[in-house]
Amino acid sequence: MAALTGITAFAAEVTPLEWSRRMAESEMARRGDTLFNGGSPTAKWDYTSGLFAHALLTMDEPATTAYATKLVDSFIQPDGSIATYNAADSNIDMITPGRAVLALYEKTHEERLKTALGHLREQLAQQPRTSDGGFWHKQRYPYQMWLDGLYMGSPFLAGYGRIFHEPAAFDDVTKQILLMDRHAYDPKSGLFYHAWDEKHVQSWANPDTGRSPNFWGRSIGWYAMAIVDCLDELPPDHRDVKAVREVLGRLADGIVRHQDPQCGSWWQVMDKGGREGNYLESSASSMFVYALTKAINRGYVPRDKYLPAVLKGYEGLVKNFIRTDADGRVNLTHVCEVAGLGSTSASGKPRDGSYAYYLSEPIVENDLKGVGPFILAGLEIQKLVTPDDWNGAAKILARIHAPEFPARDFAITDFGAKPGSDCTAAIRAAITACHDGGGGKVVIPPGEWLTGAIHLLGNVNLHVSTGAILKFSTTPTDYPVVFTRWEGTECMNYSALIDAMDQENIAVTGSGTLDGQADLTNWWGWNDKKQKPARQQEARNRLAAMGESGVPVAERKFGEGAFLRPNFIQFYRCRNVLIESVKIVRSPMWELHPVLSQNVTVRGVKISSHGPNNDGCDPESSRDVLIEDCLFDTGDDCIAIKSGRNNDGRRVNVPSENLIIRRCEMKDGHGGVVLGSEISGSVRNVFIEDCKMDSPNLDRALRFKSNAKRGGVLENVFMRNVKIGHVGEAVLTIDFLYEEGAKGEYPPTVRNVQLDGISSEDSPRVLHVRGFEGATIQGVSISNSTFRGLTDPDIVEHAGSIKFDHVTREPKIKP
Repeated sequence: MAALTGITAFAAEVTPLEWSRRMAESEMARRGDTLFNGGSPTAKWDYTSGLFAHALLTMDEPATTAYATKLVDSFIQPDGSIATYNAADSNIDMITPGRAVLALYEKTHEERLKTALGHLREQLAQQPRTSDGGFWHKQRYPYQMWLDGLYMGSPFLAGYGRIFHEPAAFDDVTKQILLMDRHAYDPKSGLFYHAWDEKHVQSWANPDTGRSPNFWGRSIGWYAMAIVDCLDELPPDHRDVKAVREVLGRLADGIVRHQDPQCGSWWQVMDKGGREGNYLESSASSMFVYALTKAINRGYVPRDKYLPAVLKGYEGLVKNFIRTDADGRVNLTHVCEVAGLGSTSASGKPRDGSYAYYLSEPIVENDLKGVGPFILAGLEIQKLVTPDDWNGAAKILARIHAPEFPARDFAITDFGAKPGSDCTAAIRAAITACHDGGGGKVVIPPGEWLTGAIHLLGNVNLHVSTGAILKFSTTPTDYPVVFTRWEGTECMNYSALIDAMDQENIAVTGSGTLDGQADLTNWWGWNDKKQKPARQQEARNRLAAMGESGVPVAERKFGEGAFLRPNFIQFYRCRNVLIESVKIVRSPMWELHPVLSQNVTVRGVKISSHGPNNDGCDPESSRDVLIEDCLFDTGDDCIAIKSGRNNDGRRVNVPSENLIIRRCEMKDGHGGVVLGSEISGSVRNVFIEDCKMDSPNLDRALRFKSNAKRGGVLENVFMRNVKIGHVGEAVLTIDFLYEEGAKGEYPPTVRNVQLDGISSEDSPRVLHVRGFEGATIQGVSISNSTFRGLTDPDIVEHAGSIKFDHVTREPKIKP
């Protein structure tokens, strides 16, 4: 494989995806049905075949999915029992295949799979522990935590907690990771010892620390894979996620530090490269490439810092360890067959953790402990080296499903609501009854109804019927002070008019009207620009300063007298959200604000609200969001994608990612689709198509805004088939001189922005791009587009490549 000088070098030969596919096909052919229950005398429920099944399901191709499904099905009996599995062994290795079961259960919801998952979960509930709560590796390895065990148990437990709504599982997952860091990390080398004995009595244990004596590559690889896989499942705002990511950062630094500088691979005993008998080992090298690349792709570690190491590492995998047979099958060489601690090896040598021991175990080909990570590494590298495209949109849409609710109605009139009077208590009672009764629809009948704050609960659909107008109080004290995020900084402030925190399966639907009743005599007057300064300015500045200096959120108390306006609808840390068909008018501030939420659908909503900061929809630090068939006629940005402001955004550090915006109409607004300005947690994978943008009061079609205080990486943004009438500034604006501009330590990045099939009829210019030295604007392209009515030249300052392909520019015809 040719030396890599950049990420596009992979395209010259076999792609990483193709290497993974070849490895998967070769191994399936070699193994046949020998991994299936009954397929061979040695077939068993085992972590190695479980890892292979997980890799095949992650590849998500028909042949690999079919094989992995057959493998799992062969062990799961009709009653949910698991063939060859014995929970009494308390062997944490046997939990690993459960990850493949979780993946299949999410697709089929088969009861037998759920029962099998329950057996594995019960083993972890009963697993013996150290005195500080760490899982023993096995019953016969008492008081011992091994790095291997973190991969065997924790990703399954995290996935189980997510799917079956068990928050306590997340606490246990992070505990295991942090305990292993505490007991096994060596700051001098930056590496982790293979195992730790709480009692300090094992033959391999240091009598003072309880640690094993060496740094075995694959054990550290298990730990690295465990962390990145668990972070996928953990709620991004879990109290320990920051600490786990700090562990990942230390681990990544140690891994890169001990990478062989010539060939890019890693040694069997990590810190003794080149010592007699040591060898470059493929399973650990595959694990490191996978874990580091996934960490880059997910934004867990800085891309630029680790990119050279993973590219060199993957090149090393293919160059150093892949052997191709005459029939085209590929083989992974130089895999350490096994290594452990305690008792003796198959050759009768003591497993004492010594340097000599790790070199004594057999070196084999095509062990599944290497094959699985090699497949996974290629999949992640492929994502890294191939710019995202519209194929990514289909995968996102496949994950987004609007919640469904039982066919039960709870009319607010049954709880004492009367037209024209305050219905707050009746609506609250109906929501509680609906939630407690197993879910359904809380119905606002036709007519005019008055209310204060509405707090939704899980499995409740607030349905505003045709002909219903739900008017919200403008008395601030009707909105209790709650934990919230205000302009990208967490604080204690007024509840949104419709609010939800930590809920699942919630909705606001119906074709009725939600009226915030805001005007300059109440909410809007708090930010009346004619007043110098506006009433909210002092509190806004104070909150920003608190966020910068790290004042605990509980101490950032606002509310009465602070004049920080509430948003209209805010769902905070929620899953499975639907907002559909309602009309929203006269909002105090932002209209729709999902924060740290996942699986959000906004459909057919009509927004007409022209107050200050009246953004239409602001997904913030949220994932898998669909906005479709909506009308935005707003006093600020129509859609503004956000991820936290400045240091407070970096503290929370959760991007907005995987957003689909389609068939929407944007009228008045500062921008049609905007990324920023509160964007410190970054944003990625935004797809915009089949939209119409046109108004004398619309400033831009697509806008990126940040600065060196906000920072953030804004990447993989795609817009196609968008028809633009009039915009006041430009079709595409990238503004890094917004507010503080270049004054800061966090230069922002915009990369991989593709516009295709765009037409505009009346715009001064196509581009208004302003960067600064040290910031990055790269990979912007516009193709198959026509721009008419141009009056001014493009503005492009401090930007990298901007490409045009089949683009027509037509100047405005003077009358």
